[in-house]
Amino acid sequence: MKNRVLVVGSGFMASEYLKVLSALECDVVVVGRGEEKINILRSIYPQFTYFAGGLDWFLKNSGEVPNYAINTTNIDQLKVTTCLLIEKGIKNILVEKPGDTSIEGLKEIQDCASGNSSLVFIAYNRRFYASVLQLKHEVELDGGVTSVHFEFTEWLHTIDSELFSEQALNKWMISNSSHVIDTAFSLIGKPSVLNAIVSGQNIISWHPSGCLFTGSGLSEQGIPFTYHSNWKAPGRWAIEINTERRKFYLKPMEKLQVQLLGSVQIGDFSINDQLDQDFKPGVYLQTKTFLKCEFEKLVNLNDQLKMTEVYNKIGGYK
Repeated sequence: MKNRVLVVGSGFMASEYLKVLSALECDVVVVGRGEEKINILRSIYPQFTYFAGGLDWFLKNSGEVPNYAINTTNIDQLKVTTCLLIEKGIKNILVEKPGDTSIEGLKEIQDCASGNSSLVFIAYNRRFYASVLQLKHEVELDGGVTSVHFEFTEWLHTIDSELFSEQALNKWMISNSSHVIDTAFSLIGKPSVLNAIVSGQNIISWHPSGCLFTGSGLSEQGIPFTYHSNWKAPGRWAIEINTERRKFYLKPMEKLQVQLLGSVQIGDFSINDQLDQDFKPGVYLQTKTFLKCEFEKLVNLNDQLKMTEVYNKIGGYK
């Protein structure tokens, strides 16, 4: 794929995208702020073009820019950098989740995009896990999903609050756990009925809205769902999917397991997950989908605005 792509950011996710773009033989320009991180990336992928000094400097001093951009900046910088890319004339932009943690911020991006005829998509790579794609195929064979349960428990002991902005931490369920919630509702449709209970307010200093999230509802396809996540207890990210014939487990989400009707045995389901072993899971297919303009498979801004209303209710955010 000979697409020319601008990658904004020089951290962990930028490196993961560059690995994919290298395999796809893309022409890539990387823009970051600091020389140190840029030099590390240059040493790994010397075939790409690199600029330090930040996106604003680059856009003011560059000539023609690519039609494709991937925005991997920190959450508190996603909105402003995405709008800069749009205003420069870049037409297709993939932004790391969640795009922005607020409805107001997403609407700013949307207004900017529609005024400049740009398309913006939010990168939820777990939709492209081999396990999730295989699951979608299997539930179709069974006649569809009958119910879903999911868990988005966060491991607080692994989160260094010094590494993240207040904006990201205060809405951590949107900043991080939304990966699970987005995947679950991508299987059954967005909620049409949502009964959400949030408990444990002010127990986590950086996440005052709560630490215990339970709820239930119906999706727009009429499929019932439940969820339960206690951030002050053991747990993990997981989705359980029921059909009339089988029960499937994404637990962990990279792995697909199955339980047959009339049995208590849970077995591994064989999947071809070589791409998820060679690259950060889901990122290869997500990036290829974006560059092939198969946009119907991606999360657009309208999707994200509707889901942010859901995230706000589940997380107890104002």
